[in-house]
Amino acid sequence: MTAFQYSSQIRGSVLDAIGNTPVVQLGRLFGGHDVVAKLEFMNPGGSIKDRMVRYMLRHRPEGVTHVVESSSGNTGAALAMAAAVQGLRCDVTVPDRTSPEKIKRIEAYGATVHVCDASLPEAHADSYQSLATRIAAEQGALHLDQYRSGLNRNAHYTDTAPEMWFQLDGRIDYFVCGIGSGGTISGVGRFLKDRNPNIIVIGVEPPHSAYREAVTGEADEGEFRTALEGVGKRKVAASFDASVVDDVIRVNDDDALSYLHRLAREEGILAGGSSGCVTAGIAQLLPRITGRVVTIFPDSGANYLSRHF
Repeated sequence: MTAFQYSSQIRGSVLDAIGNTPVVQLGRLFGGHDVVAKLEFMNPGGSIKDRMVRYMLRHRPEGVTHVVESSSGNTGAALAMAAAVQGLRCDVTVPDRTSPEKIKRIEAYGATVHVCDASLPEAHADSYQSLATRIAAEQGALHLDQYRSGLNRNAHYTDTAPEMWFQLDGRIDYFVCGIGSGGTISGVGRFLKDRNPNIIVIGVEPPHSAYREAVTGEADEGEFRTALEGVGKRKVAASFDASVVDDVIRVNDDDALSYLHRLAREEGILAGGSSGCVTAGIAQLLPRITGRVVTIFPDSGANYLSRHF
């Protein structure tokens, strides 16, 4: 008979419900291999970005009443949720490739969304990154700036990684993680290597993204383009710490989406495109490695029903 554990604890707000996400074995997809995924889409805001936003707002200067961020969608939703709880005004800038579901989620929390041309380089005055900086400067708001802030990776060093380490009793041989802003792989990777330098940290990204060159030194002149959200960048984000990453492998969109669908149909896990990308990356690795592979599924496929399913 199964024993169930119940908790009578009442949370002070939805922000106190962030964390304690489950880890599950991917035994149907990778039978015969020890592959474990931490389901970060089970945070109340629907993604791992809840942790980062909560941490960054805890470290904000006193007197802040208005927050701004550029985001592919998940950070924007997490910030909008937190702003609603804390009574803050919130503006989010997103590229026009952001899914309609993510935009509606951000707006549902009461935030203002500014949709920008995704083809513009970051330095362009009208890019989604530049617009966030300009709104913050003109309106006296706090710009979280996840792509440059060290608080991004610190959030995962102090929160995500210790939780995962405890859940798995430190039994981790490989940590495989998609790279977007670089905060998750940098913070979790640093924590793991501080505990056990033999753990191998491997990043996953789409073709022609900037991170493989940053880690391996292999030049890549190709044009970065992907249908996936939240994974890969044209240029390396300042929040990325290449020193903790042992290798970066690449996965094309077709393979990522194929594994995304397999996760839903074989494991019952409705995850986002970046999870399909990292799962396809693990499939590349398994024939040549042994030991436990741990990954993180950052967000839910519910954000992409109109695009990927």
